Amino acid sequence: MAPLDLPPPDSDELRALVSSASARVVYRVLYEHPDHGVTLLELRELAAPYLAEEGLAGEQEQLDRRKRDLHPIFTFEQVRDGNVVRHRLTGRKAKQTEARTGISAKTRAIVLQPNRCGMCGRTPLEDGVKLVVDHRIPLAWGGSSELENLWPLCEECNAGKKDHFKSFDADASAIRQAMGNEEPHRRIGELLKALEGQDVRSDLIGVVASAGRYQEDWQKRLRELRTLGWTILTSRRFEEGRSWSYYRLEHWEPWPEGKIRTEITRRERERRGKRPS
Repeated sequence: MAPLDLPPPDSDELRALVSSASARVVYRVLYEHPDHGVTLLELRELAAPYLAEEGLAGEQEQLDRRKRDLHPIFTFEQVRDGNVVRHRLTGRKAKQTEARTGISAKTRAIVLQPNRCGMCGRTPLEDGVKLVVDHRIPLAWGGSSELENLWPLCEECNAGKKDHFKSFDADASAIRQAMGNEEPHRRIGELLKALEGQDVRSDLIGVVASAGRYQEDWQKRLRELRTLGWTILTSRRFEEGRSWSYYRLEHWEPWPEGKIRTEITRRERERRGKRPS
């Protein structure tokens, strides 16, 4: 039986608390062996398949250091067993969730106040769902715990979003690079370029578009890229109980000199001026 008051290994709560993937693997092994704990040798052996799955095989010799990374958040017990020491995960330290995520009880209450899932619209009262606080832009991708980056999701939508975003782990570097651009048009465009030829779901585009500041009308910014000569195809799929829009980049043009917004406005005016009266 796992210790009480500990987040499951695959939970968003753990990802918010522990940013290092290899440290989360260490946590998983300790979480799965609560009664007697593990030795450092056993830790390396048990962690090996998880590290391989995450593409982190080279981290196997650093697991004792990754375990120390967990010490500011969780409590441990060391028990001598003959000639070896067993390490056991026993709980979490007080107030660490707020310290690591920056989400206070007051902020959490504000985020959950609408009492409705931000994706599917279901409510606890009418549909029996449980709402959680989710980061629109994941912490692992550079998101913050500021109020504008938080929204309420039901557990089902939260899990679906996590699984979908995890499928882009191999492209995480390109996604973070796209999010680092100043203008929303460029953030969206660089994401589509990085994933050129792939169908990109709308929620991922919305997250990247909102990296600097939340973009409620990011769809308009995406459509405006067509004014610059870009070809972006749209399709729809029914997944996770709702309909999703997908976008695929077929052709792109070099970015204009100066501000993208200014160039789009100029071209739109030019196009309107050429319309027959």
